[in-house]
Formats: sequence, structure tokens, C-alpha cells
Amino acid sequence: MEVKIKNIERNYIFKRNVSEEVIQNIENIVGRVRGNVVLAREKGINSENVDLPTEIVKAEIAADVMDELTREEKRFLVTEINMVSEKEKVAGIIKGEILNE
Repeated sequence: MEVKIKNIERNYIFKRNVSEEVIQNIENIVGRVRGNVVLAREKGINSENVDLPTEIVKAEIAADVMDELTREEKRFLVTEINMVSEKEKVAGIIKGEILNE
């Protein structure tokens, strides 16, 4: 399974199945900025890396995403995270499998 996250409007509805619920949770988890989650300031992606070289930013974001998903979404096993950059923008492609579906 491959999950593509885009920073667009999110639709928060009750999901019909586990796959849709897990994907929605992944979108929420990787969309958090560290320090912005009330009563859980340690959660989220570190935004302080923004001025670092692109290759370092990609590595830091991939590590943060792996840590966040491992801790927050036990039903998803991450097998690969690919960070790609285009015109000074960095995007992630998360691959893995949903467990116990």
C-alpha cells in the first residue's frame, strides 16, 4: 500500500473500513507540527529543520515520520519512506501495510 499525503482540505468523517481509518490517521499524524499539539507538545514533525540543506531536511522528516507512525498508529507497519524534492519543496511517499485487517 502506498499513501500520498497532500496538504489540502481534510474531510473528517466516520470511515467505513479500517483501511480508510488508518489512512486518515496517517494524514493527521504526519500533518502535525511539533509543539502545536496541546498537552502533547512532543508530537509532530520538527519544523526547525526548514533552513537546513534539502538532503538533511529529507532525512530528518523521514525519521520524524517513522517515529510518529510507529508510536501513534500501531495498525500500520511502515516498510519504506521516500522523500522527494521538487523546486525547493519536499514531499514524502509512505509505503507499508495495514495489520490485522
